Amino acid sequence: MFGNEKWRKKMKLKENKIGIIGLGQMGSGISANLVKAGYFVTGYDLKSEALVNLIRIGGKSAENVNDILEKCNVVVTCVEGKDSIKLADNILIPNAKSGQIFIDHSTVAPPQTRRIGKAFIDKGCKYLDAPISGGSAGAETGTLRIFIGGDKSLADEFMPYFEVIGNPEKIVYCGKIGMGQVGKIVQQLTTRFPDVARLELMAFGLQAGLDEETLLRALDVSPDSNDPYARYYRAIKDGSIENVSLEYAEWGYYLEEVKALGISMPMLEAMFEFCKNGEKTVFDPLRRPEPSIWNELMKKDKQNAD
Repeated sequence: MFGNEKWRKKMKLKENKIGIIGLGQMGSGISANLVKAGYFVTGYDLKSEALVNLIRIGGKSAENVNDILEKCNVVVTCVEGKDSIKLADNILIPNAKSGQIFIDHSTVAPPQTRRIGKAFIDKGCKYLDAPISGGSAGAETGTLRIFIGGDKSLADEFMPYFEVIGNPEKIVYCGKIGMGQVGKIVQQLTTRFPDVARLELMAFGLQAGLDEETLLRALDVSPDSNDPYARYYRAIKDGSIENVSLEYAEWGYYLEEVKALGISMPMLEAMFEFCKNGEKTVFDPLRRPEPSIWNELMKKDKQNAD
């Protein structure tokens, strides 16, 4: 009985016309897996090559965002956070039709997500925030982590969709609109916080006079292991440490929610301030420029300079 119900939900969901805005590193993999699973997908991207690739695998291309809104009853956005906000405010919300469903896979500050979600609902639409992680490889293989915020019944209705693009064991329903973004923040900082701490103490050891080998011995880590300290040690040795990205560009989104809640995240706030005036020499996976945290930590008299 349960299996038949799940099958019926999947078949009903496939009757939708899904429009995907943003066919970059993540959107291209998501759209390809949906087409492969039998969904009707129309996509739009500023790069014509991305549209050609979608057509080649069996999808359809749209002329612009408004064309997506005209042709599709489910509209998915998968773009950089600031672009997602502009897109919602300037095109999607003003032109949304009652009954349309909007799913945002972008990483956006939770207060902005709540505001945007309310605007869609006020127009008679439905909305889920569903930020993703797992990189282009996860998008390509359909194994993304997905954090969902919004109406639970709507999230359940679209679970077959999420299971096509994500790992079913790593799809997390987090609560009302905006909570998907909160879940993504928690997941991201589980690696960002420890990595910031690792870089800081390694920079301290080197600046205090330890050589690289002695530093690693003090950490009781083998240089050839998969331990994070060993990976950073090897990056120091080959010079790539300066280009390590901890996705600083998104920290401001996280802190916007901290401010809205009236709470503090002292570690994140301190490091954000510490790096904010640094030269932006590093690019994150979405090609957003950011300061090199390693270079900032290795500067002498950093406090006086700032």
